[in-house]
Amino acid sequence: MPTIITNSSNGAHPHELILIGGGHTHVLLLRKLSKNPLRGVRMTMVSDFECAAYSGMLPGHISGFYQQAELLIDLRHLCRLANVQFIHAKACGMNLKQKQVLLDGSAEPLAADLVSINVGGISCTEGVEGAKSWAIPAKPVPCLLKGWASTMAAARNSTGRLQIILVGGGAGGVELALAMRSRLAHAEFTIIHSEPCLLPGHNSRARHIVHNLLLERNVAAITEAKVVEVMPDSVRLDDGQLLAADFVFWVTQAVPPAWLGESGLDITREGFIRVKPTLQAINHPWIFAAGDAASIENRKLPRSGVFAVRMAKPLEHNLRAYLAGRLLKDYKPQRHSLSLIGTADGRAIASYSDLAARSAFFWWLKNWIDQRFMRQFQ
Repeated sequence: MPTIITNSSNGAHPHELILIGGGHTHVLLLRKLSKNPLRGVRMTMVSDFECAAYSGMLPGHISGFYQQAELLIDLRHLCRLANVQFIHAKACGMNLKQKQVLLDGSAEPLAADLVSINVGGISCTEGVEGAKSWAIPAKPVPCLLKGWASTMAAARNSTGRLQIILVGGGAGGVELALAMRSRLAHAEFTIIHSEPCLLPGHNSRARHIVHNLLLERNVAAITEAKVVEVMPDSVRLDDGQLLAADFVFWVTQAVPPAWLGESGLDITREGFIRVKPTLQAINHPWIFAAGDAASIENRKLPRSGVFAVRMAKPLEHNLRAYLAGRLLKDYKPQRHSLSLIGTADGRAIASYSDLAARSAFFWWLKNWIDQRFMRQFQ
């Protein structure tokens, strides 16, 4: 049964606002609302996790730089501060005609005048035989943390060299590989990536730095290859090659939960909610979406926490404007964003537009940014 925390409040509540998911946009929204509440609105957050993990600090935790508690945001506490009801349950759908949010189990549907969706993606293993049984998904984060704990335990008890494979060579996969390597010096690491080069979406200088760093750390990379089968002790590639594997981490691009499309929302081919620049769902102006769940029409944005964080301010403005019957504003993302990739050695790679470099200063900067973000919720 879902666990519900309610906060007392006097007066009528003519509007019901439901926040689905505890992603980066929503936690910042709650922080803003704790300082400047919405009047005449009863708010509810639905999340299947009681704590939200800040993804920016995850590789730092894997490498031993942060304790697990340092990257977790207590959603219950945050909801109390913002006078928001918290329901610990998994959203599984929406009834668009009746304006209801459906929950797993026997819980009653939640009536809503207004909905905001900021659910995290899940690692997509569809079409890969054995992946759901044997691969460790990078998302949701609790699955990754549990899998990493099992890997560390196996390394302590093993007399041989563990074979560890990471499927996905984007920034997330590379950063995780370097973080894991820093803790398991005697394991064998291989990154398998379907595209011609690692770090797609980054400039050639950043890719060159990563290429040399992986060689230096003895992390193998196989590009233009796909894993088509995962077995208890190996993986099979699309060219028939078998690779030994004690642990397989699935770090490919995450996809939204299937219920978004199944509910009748307009979605992209990949399953993201199609939204206007105001962050309103196409054809459903009472539904907003942000972060990894959303795809803004005619704008291709990287799936990055940087953009999710910066959506909080326009989302807050537009929720207030919608409720007050005022004009909404478009979210205008920055043209370029700074990407900081930790290298698990007290340094980080900074990638911006056509520029890239690696230094201790960039790790200091990344740590300062991440710590500043988390201090808002402590």
